[in-house]
Amino acid sequence: MATKKTSSKKARVKSSAGLSAGNSQTTALTPNSNCTAVGSGDSNDTTAIAFMSPQNGFAYWSPSVAITAPKAVNATDKGNAIVTFTKGLTVTLQQSSGGVYSVFVSGDIIDNGTLYTFINQIIYMSSGASAGEVRISKL
Repeated sequence: MATKKTSSKKARVKSSAGLSAGNSQTTALTPNSNCTAVGSGDSNDTTAIAFMSPQNGFAYWSPSVAITAPKAVNATDKGNAIVTFTKGLTVTLQQSSGGVYSVFVSGDIIDNGTLYTFINQIIYMSSGASAGEVRISKL
């Protein structure tokens, strides 16, 4: 029977937008767009985001947020003939307890003539430390 050699190193994820780190999450936004958010795992909770059209295609806007810079705002309309990531589209990092944080998007995306308005839509949730406690006792 053949055995498979495994490594103890944590696997790194590389998204189609070229972002890499330990935790990547992709969210469908409109029929022709999505975003991939990648947490760096650093103490500043730096998270890189790529807004793409077509889905998993070309990244038109690639902001990042962190504890020290929790908000990024799209300065100009960006996109292609089908999808526009509009000026003012905003990404915000919000810390929670226990080292956990979330990233949200708010603003407008136009897809094939239809306006999609996002209000604090979650696009990333960290898998930070647990806020609970476990006690183990010998029986």
